[in-house]
Amino acid sequence: MILSVYYRKLFVVGLFFGFAFQLFASRPDWVEKRPVDPQYYIGIGVVQKDNNRDYIQRGKNAALSDLSSEITVNISSELLDIAVEQSGMSKEQIRQEIRTTTKNELEGYELVDTYESRNEYWVYYRLSKALWEMKKQEKLDNAISLSKDLYTSGLAKSESGDVTEAIRFYLQALEPIQKYIAEPLETTVNGQNIYLKNEIYSRLQNTLSSIKLTPVATDIDGKYGMALESPVQVKAEFQGGENESISIGNLPLKFSFIRGDGELVRRVRTNSQGIGGSQVSKITSPENVQIIRANMSLNDLMPKDTSLTLVRNMVQSLAAPQTRIVLNISGLVARIESSESNFGEALEVAYIEPLVKNVLSDRGFSFSEESGNADFLIDIEAQSRKGSVVYGQHVAYVDLNISVLDMRSGEEIYKQSFTDVKGIHLDYERAGLQAFENAGEKLKEDFAPEFLSKIFPE
Repeated sequence: MILSVYYRKLFVVGLFFGFAFQLFASRPDWVEKRPVDPQYYIGIGVVQKDNNRDYIQRGKNAALSDLSSEITVNISSELLDIAVEQSGMSKEQIRQEIRTTTKNELEGYELVDTYESRNEYWVYYRLSKALWEMKKQEKLDNAISLSKDLYTSGLAKSESGDVTEAIRFYLQALEPIQKYIAEPLETTVNGQNIYLKNEIYSRLQNTLSSIKLTPVATDIDGKYGMALESPVQVKAEFQGGENESISIGNLPLKFSFIRGDGELVRRVRTNSQGIGGSQVSKITSPENVQIIRANMSLNDLMPKDTSLTLVRNMVQSLAAPQTRIVLNISGLVARIESSESNFGEALEVAYIEPLVKNVLSDRGFSFSEESGNADFLIDIEAQSRKGSVVYGQHVAYVDLNISVLDMRSGEEIYKQSFTDVKGIHLDYERAGLQAFENAGEKLKEDFAPEFLSKIFPE
């Protein structure tokens, strides 16, 4: 019996080692040692297995990534340095983008073998170097041809004085070659040998440096919380040879506050006279001196399907023309007419008027005694009346009316009444003054948010 158990254990152990030996022995050579073949690019991927068979696709992706990394090992260091300088990206970022693009462009690869163990899935792809070079050259030739057509169209537009369309064509000319940005791209244009990408980039730089943006008005007056009476305008001109200036139409401009703040039309196009204007619908900062920047928007001329970060960064690195417009902002002006009396006697020191002034001063208001200078007329009427006496405590009440007239439109934009605002003290005079204080606090709670929301709506 004991001998039988011993043989069964020996059989199980032998079976296990036999299975392990068979499993190890079945591992293909390419798993144990990466193959080298001068005729092929090699891609091998290995991933952990899972239950939903997603590992098969992940294994393929890993193998193709490995394959594409072999293809992009040799990138000209000189071209790479130029791309770094033009784009502001690091060498590794550029390599990674080229590697990703290469992977997406892979075709003609073939599956050599797969291998599965209990926990791993291996995939082996290869791609003929000769086939890859042939396909790549076909695509490169087509890309260069299309880019040259767009570039020469840009040259023609530039010759005819259509600067905006010339820039658009130059930017479009970068799109076909964006996947080959690390290639020399040597070709011939108008009988001259050029490096196409560098020539396009240089042409863009020279064109942009010849564009001048000038404010139509350099200093513009405005009021806090209000719209500017006229648009903020700039003129776009191309500085040609012999001091020749050409007005640039249809040029995309972007307006933005770089000091202060306000609501404005951000993107506009110049008209046929080269003038583009942005309407400022409201000044929302109380700063006295504010600055708006107007700059040419290259993004609005870029092809929408330019996908590579490298090309976009190259374009963004170009110095687009810009200018600045200064705004001189003053606060709104109010005239206050106030009548405040305590039991029929005019107060020597008003309670309500100073409170209203403090609220408005915090929002940049100034005050005038002349109605003709005022943007708003604020009318305040407040009077106290006696109430009862309870256990020696005198009760007084204040009735308060306030209205605000917009002097520019003639419209009453705010009106409020508070009645029976109570004050209690040892005598009527001080009870009346206490009632005025309480009425002022009540007005402050209501007047500040409601009136100011009509002047400065969110």
